[in-house]
Amino acid sequence: MTSASAKVGEIFSAAGAAFTKLGELTMQLHPVSDSSPAGAKWTETEIEMLRLAVRRFGDDLNNISTVIKEYRKLHSSVSSW
Repeated sequence: MTSASAKVGEIFSAAGAAFTKLGELTMQLHPVSDSSPAGAKWTETEIEMLRLAVRRFGDDLNNISTVIKEYRKLHSSVSSW
């Protein structure tokens, strides 16, 4: 595997682990029944922490996307001279 391929593989592996954890946390937020264990209810602080983490993740992806678009736009205009 090339270095770029290995890096892409690492990205997808990390993303898979992150989305698995997000799925687990989301399932905890919506218990199947009201007879959940006493400590199972999330506090407002915990919910806010998760909300902010997901928001930061989305913001980071948007920032990366913007950088890539600007880089490509700059290089495509330079190469068309």
